[in-house]
Amino acid sequence: MLNRRDLLKQAAAFGTAALSAKPQESALIRVFTRDVQGPASPYLTGVCLEDVNHEVYGGIYSQMVFGESFQEPGEGTAEISRMWRAVQHGTASGRWALEADFTGSQSQRIGFESGEGEIGIENQGLNRWGMYFAGGKPYQGYLWAKAEKPVELTVALENADGSHVHATASMTVAAPDWQRIDFTLTPTTTETRGRLAIKLHKPGSVVLGHVFLQPGEWGRFKGLPVRRDVAEALVNQGITVMRYGGSLVNVPEYRWKKMIGPRDRRPPYKGKWYPYTSNGWGILDFLNFCEAAGFLAIPAFHMGESAQDMADFVEYVNGAAGSEWGRKRAADGHPTPYNLRHLELGNEERVDDAYFSKFKEMAEAVWAKDPKIILVVGDFNFRQPIRDPFNLTGAASKITTMAAHRKILELAREQDREVWFDVHVTTDRLRTADDLAALPSYIRAIDDLAAGAKHKTVVFELNANIHSHRRGLANAHAINRIERLGTVPVVCSANCLQPDGPNDNGWDQGLLFLNPSKVWLQSPGYVTQMLARNRQPLVVKTDLQGTEELDATAKRSEDGKTLVLQVVNRSEKTVPARIDLDGMKLTKPSAKLEELAGPPDAVNTAAHPQTIKPRTAEWHHAGSMAYEFPPYSFTVLRFE
Repeated sequence: MLNRRDLLKQAAAFGTAALSAKPQESALIRVFTRDVQGPASPYLTGVCLEDVNHEVYGGIYSQMVFGESFQEPGEGTAEISRMWRAVQHGTASGRWALEADFTGSQSQRIGFESGEGEIGIENQGLNRWGMYFAGGKPYQGYLWAKAEKPVELTVALENADGSHVHATASMTVAAPDWQRIDFTLTPTTTETRGRLAIKLHKPGSVVLGHVFLQPGEWGRFKGLPVRRDVAEALVNQGITVMRYGGSLVNVPEYRWKKMIGPRDRRPPYKGKWYPYTSNGWGILDFLNFCEAAGFLAIPAFHMGESAQDMADFVEYVNGAAGSEWGRKRAADGHPTPYNLRHLELGNEERVDDAYFSKFKEMAEAVWAKDPKIILVVGDFNFRQPIRDPFNLTGAASKITTMAAHRKILELAREQDREVWFDVHVTTDRLRTADDLAALPSYIRAIDDLAAGAKHKTVVFELNANIHSHRRGLANAHAINRIERLGTVPVVCSANCLQPDGPNDNGWDQGLLFLNPSKVWLQSPGYVTQMLARNRQPLVVKTDLQGTEELDATAKRSEDGKTLVLQVVNRSEKTVPARIDLDGMKLTKPSAKLEELAGPPDAVNTAAHPQTIKPRTAEWHHAGSMAYEFPPYSFTVLRFE
């Protein structure tokens, strides 16, 4: 990531280039405001949540402890779960041991053997980046523990080295069987690099099975186990749809029935990027959050789920409270049905006969329970235009025929049900990616194969390996092109969130960045926000002449009184253009302007979270309608 000095140098160089670049001849953007090309979907500002241990833990989930169920092995010869560290003060001596018990493969024993002082363990959260404690605000937690003989246990909020204690509470563990103990801690002062410590002050031994800590109601979103600042930032970003899927579903142990009931008793599993993944946050927690935030929710499932399990899931989320799985839903705290309407089967799958066989079993079970559910095929991406659907090249999954796609469409037609096909697009470069260029041919191929079946193509992942302004421009360009197609109802950008520091998923493409105390947008997140702020329901015809540097899409209101023009300039030059709004008489001499411009590699950091951000202004066109689009910019003009 660029430091502050590098960004200043780059910004200065960019400004010089912008001033010295010779403007080219004026282009013409002609918008035919009466020529409606089709509806503009409200669901093109979506995101994909797909990394449990970085987007969820340390991110959207309010849980502050990472490694809360002690599943990680010790480092070297240490008998302490790896996400924890030993606490040993004074002359106290003791021992630590990993024992098989509780919900997973092991639990943590702490033993105080002799001397005076403290023996225990401490946790500093995801990446051990330190927990943030707000002074005077309560934090709530609980732990599961047992002891052969009664023992006094202390939990404390401390600074990183334990030299300052911000809050402490004592409790007695008095039973050889597991017991849950709840506690509340209110730090006296604010701490930016804190830890949770669990300690013994006298000889004794205790076994811990699970430890949980989160902010009180003040720091959570609508009473859910969700970080309030993260949730509100997502809402303010203008997100309309959230997909819970991606590579996290492509592991054999990813099963929805392990994600329900009390989260402290859910079994951990071997995840895609992390072998000790917790089920503390799962599909149902995701649905609860989307419901509270007002997002359209689309969860994805592993293709190894059985047909019966998928039928049970549909009854759980949509069944009556008196049904078998509806009663379980009510017991889990949601008495009314979720009325879920979309499920995705798989992620980036090889859509062949083997996939079709699994899809058919699951689809028939799902539709028998709720015929209104739209099933989404978890397809991959296609880098070459499709001219013959039965003889194609360039599929990332290596398929050479869409015969299985046709079978899925035939099944949907026979059942009178609707299916969607999810393909993914690359947005990490200024030029048009091959898979974006090939997208219209995929849509045509599916249309040709449908033979009357109800269907749509969707893009559930705009993917990159960068989070810079370059990616923001590429996202804007992709969404512009997709909007002009007029047939794609949902576009989601991956990844929704990213911690400000190491992550193990191989991607560096978060729209919203976070650390323990704050959140901030990157350029692609601002693009989402700009599109959401200026949403209009109808796409109208746009003709762009005299330049290949710009990309333009226009939308208007139902009554024709408001028009929004979205223009991407992916070049290093200022591009002047004349704007002609054919068929629209302007009543105001100015338009509202929102513009995101800067060096392609500009990023926002925790220290400088607004290095690249949109500017807003009134553009006084006074009828001349000539505008110079800055280098590397996304501009939204709103006319009335």
